Amino acid sequence: MQALLCAALALPMAAQADVQQFDARIPVWVPATEQVAAHTANLAGHVYRPQGTGPWPLVVLSHGTPSGADARAALTERYGPQAVAIAALGYVVVTGLRRGYGASDGPLADRYGSCDAPDYPHAAQEAARDVAAIMSYGQKLPFVNSAQVVLMGKSAGGFASLALAAQQPAGLRGVINFAGGRGSQPRMREKAEVCGEAQLLKTIAGFAATSRVPQLWIYAENDSYFRPPLVRKMAESYRAAGQSLTLVFAPSTDEEGHRFFDRAANIGQWLPQVREFLMQQLPGMATAQLQSHNSQGDKP
Repeated sequence: MQALLCAALALPMAAQADVQQFDARIPVWVPATEQVAAHTANLAGHVYRPQGTGPWPLVVLSHGTPSGADARAALTERYGPQAVAIAALGYVVVTGLRRGYGASDGPLADRYGSCDAPDYPHAAQEAARDVAAIMSYGQKLPFVNSAQVVLMGKSAGGFASLALAAQQPAGLRGVINFAGGRGSQPRMREKAEVCGEAQLLKTIAGFAATSRVPQLWIYAENDSYFRPPLVRKMAESYRAAGQSLTLVFAPSTDEEGHRFFDRAANIGQWLPQVREFLMQQLPGMATAQLQSHNSQGDKP
């Protein structure tokens, strides 16, 4: 395992000021079921972009799942500071709330059912449908290079990113998974377990079998939602399938490790490694722009 880079990386105010932000309404096609007719739902999202004409590589940033219907309904943009930090490196970042979260259309689509019999493939299919729509929206932006995309997500958003990567969407070049997984509930965390661990591992192994892009996974040592022994089993599925995966554990702190990515104060701890991964998978325009910024004294 590699040690997480701990040196703080402070983004100059000038670099952050170069990032533009605007709201987005992102359509996702929902096929017919026995309960509802086929229709188009709209997802609430944001776009963060560097100054300039591009075309820029694209990062699709996906959110986790708060507990409780009220918390899901109240969800807003969670990762603004994180998106700004990535965009300031020379990437367009598109976020979106999946169906049933915040201002996005509902109902909630990525449920896995009961803890006793979790249906993780269903949750994966529906979450991947929404993330694919967000990715497609981003690829169509005139300042985006549609052939250079990385999926990035936290918790359920990491799980959704793994699910979509397994479908091999055109243009995908890599995945960054922060604390990804499903099935962690309070009563299970007390037992250091998730709902249906065997089912979760089988689902992850299915992702690994058809994924074809390099992946960077970052978890905290003291993540009580998805603990290191389970994470290592998940990662082993990818390695057994011959996939390129780097697994990193952030050192334990006094705070819950599952929220490591959520805290803006921690950006400097993970951004160097994320930047390195992005530049390896998405060279081209972002690298050229970074060199241009550096030559002008605006070092990211």
